[in-house]
Amino acid sequence: MTMPLMSRLFRAAPLALAMLLPFPGSAAPPPAWQLEAEAGGFSSYRLANGFKIILAPFPAAATARIELLVKVGSKQEGYGESGMAHLLEHMLFKSAGRRADLKSELTALGATWNGTTTAERTNYFETVVGDPDTIDEAIRIEADRFIRPTFTRAHLVSEMTVVRNELERKDNDPNSLVIRALQRQSYFWHGYGRSTIGARSDIEEAPFAALQAFHQRHYRPDNAALIVSGKFDSQRVLKLAGRLFAAARLPATPRPATWTREEARAVTNRSELFLAAGKVIGAAAWKLPGMNERETLAVDLASTALCAESWGSLRRALVLEQRLAIGVSCGVQAQPDYSLLLASASAGQAADAEALSRALLEHVERFAQSGISAEQLERARRNELNAFERLGSAHESFAARLSQAEVAGDWRLFFRQRDIVADLTLEEANQALKKWLIGINRSDVLLRHAEGATPPTMPKAEPLAALLAGRDWAAIAASADPLPTSLDELAAQVVAIPLDGQRARAELIARRTQGNLAWVSIANDYGNAAALSTRQTSCALASSLMAYGGGGLDREALAGRLEALQARGSIGLGGISLEAPRANIEAGLDLLLAAWKTPLLPVGEFERLKAARLAGLEAALKDPAQLAGNAVARRFDNYPADHPFRPRSLAQARADVEAVDIAEIRRCIADFSGISQIRLAVVGDFSRTDVEAMWARLVELPPARQPYERIRDIGAPTGVDDRPVSVARADRPNADVQGIALLRITEDDPDFPALRIAVRLLGGDTDSRIRTRLREREGLAYSAGAALAGSNFEPRSRLSISTSVASSNAENALAMLKEELARALAGGFSEAEVTRAKSLWKQERSKSLTAENGLVRQLSQGMYSGRDYAWLARFDRQIEQLGAAAVTEALRKYLADTSIVWSTGKGL
Repeated sequence: MTMPLMSRLFRAAPLALAMLLPFPGSAAPPPAWQLEAEAGGFSSYRLANGFKIILAPFPAAATARIELLVKVGSKQEGYGESGMAHLLEHMLFKSAGRRADLKSELTALGATWNGTTTAERTNYFETVVGDPDTIDEAIRIEADRFIRPTFTRAHLVSEMTVVRNELERKDNDPNSLVIRALQRQSYFWHGYGRSTIGARSDIEEAPFAALQAFHQRHYRPDNAALIVSGKFDSQRVLKLAGRLFAAARLPATPRPATWTREEARAVTNRSELFLAAGKVIGAAAWKLPGMNERETLAVDLASTALCAESWGSLRRALVLEQRLAIGVSCGVQAQPDYSLLLASASAGQAADAEALSRALLEHVERFAQSGISAEQLERARRNELNAFERLGSAHESFAARLSQAEVAGDWRLFFRQRDIVADLTLEEANQALKKWLIGINRSDVLLRHAEGATPPTMPKAEPLAALLAGRDWAAIAASADPLPTSLDELAAQVVAIPLDGQRARAELIARRTQGNLAWVSIANDYGNAAALSTRQTSCALASSLMAYGGGGLDREALAGRLEALQARGSIGLGGISLEAPRANIEAGLDLLLAAWKTPLLPVGEFERLKAARLAGLEAALKDPAQLAGNAVARRFDNYPADHPFRPRSLAQARADVEAVDIAEIRRCIADFSGISQIRLAVVGDFSRTDVEAMWARLVELPPARQPYERIRDIGAPTGVDDRPVSVARADRPNADVQGIALLRITEDDPDFPALRIAVRLLGGDTDSRIRTRLREREGLAYSAGAALAGSNFEPRSRLSISTSVASSNAENALAMLKEELARALAGGFSEAEVTRAKSLWKQERSKSLTAENGLVRQLSQGMYSGRDYAWLARFDRQIEQLGAAAVTEALRKYLADTSIVWSTGKGL
């Protein structure tokens, strides 16, 4: 929605932050710090001004993550300040010191960056390559962000509308609305009852001076920390960060404190929401103590037997047995002061919402009273401890957990939580379930009166010193082989292993990985155009159903066996993927191959999958953005009537799903589930003999009945109807605006590298023209950009230009997208723009080499398309040789005379 600029409140003026700067003429404080704590091979230090530095080195990593943590969120917001912590997060990506745009500065470093706000904290973080100079610059950026921000009233005018657009997107999401309602009902007084996004009135009308005051009150050195994880020189980082952040002046006033507590009340709260969402939802929340309390950890662990997707009783009861729901969600939302156990169930729009909610509540509270078994507790404990162990090879995720613990009082609480999970008893778990999961400690759809009920009383938090006294933890990070530094180096490491002519081939990257994990991908290319022409829908459902058990094991048992092996696997008509510790790969592969050979295909799960697919299509038929997108796709239909790739209307898609029965599912499995054409990709500590042994297991499977032949696509059409598409529906505050074109080019075309860079400059990164115009300058859009999806074989690449804005701004946004495209076509790109784009491309490619879990996917894709690591290296050399003239010419060649279909899906 549009709004007045309110120049009275938003006159441009830089933010003055004298509170955080040294007094003029005074010398900066010496870079003095004291060791505060050590645990698990990590350490924390405290500066004289109270600022904390937490160092978590992972020597085997290839990247470093730098996080500025400020302990302020929606909990600390006062009257009229709702959403201010989140709004301030957006503002602190603007200018700082001599830096005109922090987002551009971070992007120029090749960083993957973001910022998030919760009830308890705001954090700013980026991941960069483990280069000392790059890490230094990232720390300098964070120091400038913290100490010398210079956001202005003009910045607020622009960014306020972006945040409001984000609010409108959430207001149109039924799941977000339900969760926020549960939070409001669960807390009478505490700040957790407020949404982080804030009230529309506060976002739109908060004075700039109020934002300044909020910043000065909370962004102070004794309320913040720097967390660095991954590959870095600890002494170098400590010396630099200590010197930089020591310049933050500690105010004379004490740090703002919070003291509001919730009173124990014998209540069940209810509210009802109404939205044209295409489905109904029943949800409930049970209040728990804070995340440091042993009882909360007990409920969290025990509730796995209720909530687990593969073996939890909630899904089994409501989805499979009672068939009241098509989906459930369940889990503990843990926070420092209080926590919630959240549970929800969803069904189609014609379902009985009262019956759905009643069944959900009865099952959860009956589960709590009955308790869990020793076997269930040990399974849940094993899964949680496996998850802790996996963090040892994922420093970014580990750092996020340390940050969460630091907000709760001390980063070492993470290790304490792990210890509690390891030694919780069955009696503790079941007592905690019975104490907290009761009807008078709940928020859902009904307020009940209960005479004489005594609700549980929240305990007072123990002193942190008592929680951590006398504890120590072993080092976490493990060693691994050095990561590749270039695509050419990676290409040289690939070992091609012929297996059975065109029927099967394999590629191996042999290396000792972080955490000694290994990855296996068995891609089974199946079917042909004639065999799949009318069976795409049924065989897609059949492929999904294969994940629900086989080899004599149902889904729950199969998941349990994989969990015991610390393995993650997937299975379908298209093959198998597996991740596990190297020692467990063979056992995990045997489980998945047995399931692939004899899938269970349970009828109940089929009916649930079908119902969920239909519910999604029903919702799509009410969504103007999806209706518009579907209409655009059909504008490019130049396929024969029986071609498998021919686009279908949403109504046709719904009819296709309705027509599928279990007999057709079984026919798909019979025709396509055997071996057709195998691409075996393996990454980890393997030998050539190990890979050949995997093939020996595979070759025992029967061949597919239907032969494989690649389905040939059709080249991009000409003479497309490019009249604009517009779809409007009531009660949709947000609009999706996009332009789609199909281009007669493949990724192997000599022009493709230049076209790739042209689209990137147009809208492919944070400094691109479209994003800069719509988000940064105009403040209209939360998201805006352009993307190019290259085709593998036939010339049918897809260009999309899109943005998401308030419905009232849809026409303005569409005009701006067209203007930016026209400007690029007319004026082209500068050498400076192209140089920047090439530099970022190189940095992103370098960073991608450090993601070991992505290597197996690229191996498999390369065997299919021919675009292996050697091809990628050649492609990058072509990128490096590009100049502005070639990039501009590619854009003009493929877009100047190409039909673009523009569409708008919005609210009335």
